[in-house]
Amino acid sequence: MEAVKIVLKKPSVYYFPKKPVNFDTNSPSWMIDALPMQTERRELMDTGTRLKYHRLKSKMSIEEVASGILPSRELKKIEAGTKAPSLPDLQALCKKLDIPLAPKDNPIGKVLVKNFKTSLLNPQNKGKIMEQYADIHDHPLLHIDEDVELEYRVQQIRYFNITGDLDSAEEKIKDMERFKEFMNQEQYYLFQKYKGNYDYLLNDYEQALKTYLVAEKISPPSLSASELGDLYFSIGLTATQCWVYNLAYKYSELALKIYQQEFVPKRIAECHLNIAINERRVGNFKTAKEHYKHALTIGQKLDNDVLKFSTEYNYGYFYFQFQNFELAIYHLENALNYTPPEYTSHILMDYCMLIKCHIEMSDMESAEDLLSKGYNILIEKNLSLDTPSNNLFKEVYIEFMSLYYYLNDDFSKFEEYIVDKLIPIFESHHKFFEIGFYYGYLGNTYNKLGHFEKSAQAFYKATQAYKKLMTFNEE
Repeated sequence: MEAVKIVLKKPSVYYFPKKPVNFDTNSPSWMIDALPMQTERRELMDTGTRLKYHRLKSKMSIEEVASGILPSRELKKIEAGTKAPSLPDLQALCKKLDIPLAPKDNPIGKVLVKNFKTSLLNPQNKGKIMEQYADIHDHPLLHIDEDVELEYRVQQIRYFNITGDLDSAEEKIKDMERFKEFMNQEQYYLFQKYKGNYDYLLNDYEQALKTYLVAEKISPPSLSASELGDLYFSIGLTATQCWVYNLAYKYSELALKIYQQEFVPKRIAECHLNIAINERRVGNFKTAKEHYKHALTIGQKLDNDVLKFSTEYNYGYFYFQFQNFELAIYHLENALNYTPPEYTSHILMDYCMLIKCHIEMSDMESAEDLLSKGYNILIEKNLSLDTPSNNLFKEVYIEFMSLYYYLNDDFSKFEEYIVDKLIPIFESHHKFFEIGFYYGYLGNTYNKLGHFEKSAQAFYKATQAYKKLMTFNEE
């Protein structure tokens, strides 16, 4: 079971990759079809734009604002910038909207939003970020200046993404859609990028990839190297989830170069890991191994257990595929050393890999010991397939229970879980190696029970899955 590194939500979360997405990246309009392109943005709000911004913010119609002051058609012209208002009309409009005649200088507000934005660049300490947000989110100086307010509201999307409050993130995104026309170039870029983050967290990787690529298209030339690296890294990870190898490799390499220049060890390791996963998928095993080694070496030097788990687990998975079970077990056991007890999905995922290694080595005692440990975790935490959880847990649970029934000789349940639950998941993710592996188990079981025709069919399906794997790698 392959783990793909995710860093946009909780850094402890890993997801199964979805099926390949057939992006026509040679088409000049494929990204434009995803979201409307706006490559030229305003620098400052003029009078009409400012009036329209506050009217929409107050959720008032043109007729409501214009009533008793001037004809609504005249206000439309003012908002469109084709007519300048008279001073008396402007004073009356501003009074109705409860705003000053002109924007106020707001240096403290700018500092507040800048500090908030900076804190979100290092989301590891979520408690501190949440404390800071609680201190400032009602501060009046964040709302007296249009640009400060827009910047703050865009950053709120990222805050909700980071803290896992996706309902609030969705609500804020919908709200900010009404104000896209008022954003400057950087604000609009960040809005698109954070929308991509949100889509990614919902596992809508295809939409996330399109949104990230739009963000790249409209990114201002003033972007810092660290911000550009983060965007490239996000694109690379998302392309990996979509199995779009060319984009995954290209943007992971671009991100890697930036992080090497900026010397960001954690991201360097994560880039190597992402490149390794993609190289392994397309059959470049020698190159993949080199990148796994780089990721592992760097990861071991950092005080980051999540990264250590990811590098050890994926390296173990790599050796498992090559049937080097001793080395696979070595790295998979190392991965368990970096997994907190509350990360049940990760522990079970690692147990599944270790159990399969021990079965392949005919060490049934070790396999059953791991099975017992994993099953006890499920009983102690009262977890089942019906437990409200993310897709990762459900998928890991199904594989673990398949192995449970296999080792306990409960053939009917093993067959049910493999055929009705596990294989469909692997098929939806194009997990041909796993499909072949479990059809092989199923074929052996049929053979032991004397169901030779079913055994032959299972082995044939296993062979077809491995052929698909080779064909897919050549595409």
